Amino acid sequence: MTTTDRLTDERGAVVSVWTAVIATTMVLVLGIAVDLSGLVHAKQQAADAAAQAARQAGQQLSTGTLLQQGRLEVRTRQARAAAVDYLEAVGMTGTATVQDGTTLVVTAQATYQPLFLSGMGIGTVQVSGTSSVRVLRVEDGTER
Repeated sequence: MTTTDRLTDERGAVVSVWTAVIATTMVLVLGIAVDLSGLVHAKQQAADAAAQAARQAGQQLSTGTLLQQGRLEVRTRQARAAAVDYLEAVGMTGTATVQDGTTLVVTAQATYQPLFLSGMGIGTVQVSGTSSVRVLRVEDGTER
């Protein structure tokens, strides 16, 4: 066997190595793309759930302070319960706080389980979304 014959025989081995490297790289890039988009989607769902929970909590108004003092306030305990109940109904956990009697802040927590990268040791990722709502009284286009 001559030197030229040996080089010709080894070319297939080099191509096989490059094919394996490229295939592994492509699978890794695909896994990162899929899991990153899934993570972003989970974060968007948490933010949306927080916004909807804040909207739900914002409907818990105190009519007594509106009638007696002319001020619009949120019933704190009922608003927190409404927000947490909404989050539980959509399968998330979270917190709700009422600030200054009219501003509601809701934080929703969710989890994302990677599809491809879990095989590489990356486990469940916690994501959260926050939303705030300010309840106010408007009369003839002016805040009262």
